[in-house]
Amino acid sequence: MKIGLLIIATNRYIQFVKPLWDSVKKNFMPGHEISMFVFTNMPETPEGTIRIQHEHTPWPGPTLLRYHCFTKNKQALEGMDFLYYLDADMLVVGEVGDEVMGYSIATLHPGFFDKPKNMFSYEKRPQSSCYVAPHQGENYYAGGFNGGTFSGYMTMAEVCRDMIDADGRKGIIPVWHDESAMNRYFIDHPPSIILTPSYCYQEGRTLPFRQKILALNKNHAQMRS
Repeated sequence: MKIGLLIIATNRYIQFVKPLWDSVKKNFMPGHEISMFVFTNMPETPEGTIRIQHEHTPWPGPTLLRYHCFTKNKQALEGMDFLYYLDADMLVVGEVGDEVMGYSIATLHPGFFDKPKNMFSYEKRPQSSCYVAPHQGENYYAGGFNGGTFSGYMTMAEVCRDMIDADGRKGIIPVWHDESAMNRYFIDHPPSIILTPSYCYQEGRTLPFRQKILALNKNHAQMRS
């Protein structure tokens, strides 16, 4: 199978790409043909990756407009059987195999997997397209790792893009940007595979899961400047 990995790494985030790519080559879906698409404004990306020009925008643009980036470049991604988004500041530290292959893939958020629903960070403003009513939703999913078939992932990306655009016309920024739109989408279109926080394991925490994809600690203010 042809597997496309989607990485957004503008400005300082480019420093994470080579370690991530090295870890992918070692541990991510062995036996398949892996292509890493790096969306960046920086002039070079690691050998073996595919660079796609992507301008940097001030925070929260890089996350808020994530799905705009992917849908805009849909033609460049055609030919992939599966697409997976990973945050640039991640490492694949355990083998990730065919268990992540499905029409739509979501990962339980490591901060909320053991919390009651009333504590989930859904968008709670009714005027937002990403709004989740109190009686809705069973899980809260992390934006750091998700994916699916080419068709399944691009469908989600297009719907989430449109929700964010609709909010923008009202002067609304969803509370957790792309993650808010994604969680709304998965309530309306439940994922075919739900992964444990093993696939978005926060560095430095002790969770009752095996580490597979590690989300690295960083200085957010410094990285976003």
